[in-house]
Amino acid sequence: MNAPFESPEELAAAHIAWVAAQLRDDPLAAIARTLLARVQATRTAGVTLPILVLESRLALSETEMRVLWLLLAHDLDPTVRSAVRAIATEQVADVTLDVIRRVVYGSASRARVWHELGPDAPLRTLGLIERTDGIAPAPEYRQTFKVAPRVLALVYGDLALDPELAAIARIVSSDTPLAALEIDPRVVESARRAVQQQDAIVVAHGRIGSGRRSLLAALVEHPTLVVDAHAISGEREIGCTQLRAFAREARLLDAVPLIRGIDALGDRIGLVEAEMHGLVLATSTTRVARRWTRPCVQIELPRLDGNACGRVWKRAIPQAADSDVEYLASMYPLSPALISAAGRAAKAQCGISKLQPEHIEAGVRTVLDHALAGLATRVNVTQTWDDLVIPEDQFASLIELIARIRDRRRVYEDWGYADKIGRGLGVAALFSGPPGTGKTMAAGLVARELRCEIYQVDVSKITSKWIGETEKNLAALFDAAEAGHAILLFDEADTLFGKRTDVKSSNDRHANQEVNFLLQRIESYTGMCILTTNHESAMDEAFRRRLAVHVRFPMPEVEERKHLWRTLVPASAPTRGELRFHELAERFVMSGGHIRNAALRAAFLAASEDAAITHETLARAARLEYEAIGKIAPAPVKTGSTLYA
Repeated sequence: MNAPFESPEELAAAHIAWVAAQLRDDPLAAIARTLLARVQATRTAGVTLPILVLESRLALSETEMRVLWLLLAHDLDPTVRSAVRAIATEQVADVTLDVIRRVVYGSASRARVWHELGPDAPLRTLGLIERTDGIAPAPEYRQTFKVAPRVLALVYGDLALDPELAAIARIVSSDTPLAALEIDPRVVESARRAVQQQDAIVVAHGRIGSGRRSLLAALVEHPTLVVDAHAISGEREIGCTQLRAFAREARLLDAVPLIRGIDALGDRIGLVEAEMHGLVLATSTTRVARRWTRPCVQIELPRLDGNACGRVWKRAIPQAADSDVEYLASMYPLSPALISAAGRAAKAQCGISKLQPEHIEAGVRTVLDHALAGLATRVNVTQTWDDLVIPEDQFASLIELIARIRDRRRVYEDWGYADKIGRGLGVAALFSGPPGTGKTMAAGLVARELRCEIYQVDVSKITSKWIGETEKNLAALFDAAEAGHAILLFDEADTLFGKRTDVKSSNDRHANQEVNFLLQRIESYTGMCILTTNHESAMDEAFRRRLAVHVRFPMPEVEERKHLWRTLVPASAPTRGELRFHELAERFVMSGGHIRNAALRAAFLAASEDAAITHETLARAARLEYEAIGKIAPAPVKTGSTLYA
């Protein structure tokens, strides 16, 4: 009676014995029939042995499986290794192609051997066997092979995800019902029809956290094997190996492959089409512009409207009142996944105490810090409007900017302006003026007034000498900020948004491409960004049309400088005598930033002398600051018998 194999060890031992008999030229017909019958009995009995799953799910031929068993037996059994050495013509440690051909294929044609063992053969492209001689042009009789660690793991009964992919991929079973996703039913139905096409590539595109992956995973019956395309190596050969291994694991684990951010693969998307069989799912932030060779369905997930956003906030924070939900939807129109994450972080912040607005703000900060890590740094705003000294016209422009954000839901959604405007529903503002006039401070105060987080873009981490990398980093920055409703602050914006030039070299062409990308991304951006510059004339003219507000910050006048001096000397600081701020303001024509430096310098001068701050200390510090910025300090003003130093 041909009993089924009950364990991986028993199956492996039987195959090793079969390989050993084959190498000794023992009569094989009866052994082969018995082995085949027991394998069939194992499958009939419903016993799951990973190495047999490999054969069925990867559709390997009988000879391909015999190649694997020969290499496995050589790896696991010293008797087999000795027998292989006895018939080998070369003194090498691993199994040569000549030995494989004689033992496995016999009199079969060389074409079949090449088809199953060549560089493009499934055994090699799927990473099941590895060539070990390391010399690409070596003659066939010198080429050596060994079985891959992944196959050894299967022989030992391990059907878990390949450890080589564990860092970038994971098996996900959908636990989110469709009813819980705030997605238009028409979009859901389109996606449902798309995933029923067994050989299609289905790409869901939309904001980060909009439910793209959750929608696709909820519509398929099998678990999904998810990989982040951004985590795949940028080195082409390594990246292609990872993609092939990902395709193998999806088939081996009976999972549907799902690639997050498929647009990050660039021209390697062609490998996805060629190597991944059956249904392939993918997500992207924008529509993937490509000439596809397989059926491709691209589905757009639109951003949430105010009511839908409110429902998501209500699920994230059930104890919130309706009025609170309305406020949260208006002030924090995040994507669904970020709202859920912010809600969890807020609850963790408050612990067992009652949830307060500051807990929600902390939760939002947590998810934004994570989303923008490595691209921008959150700015902690400590100043108040009293610290900003600017003319009334500029202050009115800042109020208009705040209104554009605070009331945009009413204007765009309730009043219907979104349908008329189309693209460009975001807000871009330019703050220009001399250094130290309060541009960055004003940006922080606008964010504080709106109770939004503001992130200063780290240009050094955004720009790259490699072609396309700067645009890739900028795309990730805008996508993350848009999903999290964060304000982006581009200080010294002329370094990124500078004028395009005539193309005289490849460097000019790539620089212009970066500016072109920024123009297009600002046009479609739905969030808010503030640009500051000391060189307004260096900005590309095309950006001006895309600006909602342009605020020019002038040098402060005498009264404004006087106010700045007064506010920058804290009431708690030790002072002696009359400080005469009006005289300092008249004598030193400086911006607020330089006045701040001078006031701080005076404090340290006084502290070093263990004395109080006096008018003379302030005048001395102002003179030092004046000279530091390249100006000649004016002579002291003499009034009557008093000399003001």
